[in-house]
Amino acid sequence: MKAASERAGIRVLALRASQHGGVGESAPVHLHLFRHARVRQIVRMTRSLPLAQRQAGWSRLQTAYLTVGDDEARQLMQEVPE
Repeated sequence: MKAASERAGIRVLALRASQHGGVGESAPVHLHLFRHARVRQIVRMTRSLPLAQRQAGWSRLQTAYLTVGDDEARQLMQEVPE
């Protein structure tokens, strides 16, 4: 997958430093990204952390991958009653 990503010139911004560069620099796509993207999608659509954990096959919930961006946080906070 990484080799195909490199050949096609498809890259993502790195969330952590690696052999390809530092945080925020471009890095090749790899299969693990799709796994965690799917888990994040499940959490965002269902708001169910246990479901995401079960679908991912994790014995413990990997909270590092379940972060919320600024725009999403603003939207969610607008839905919270005062």
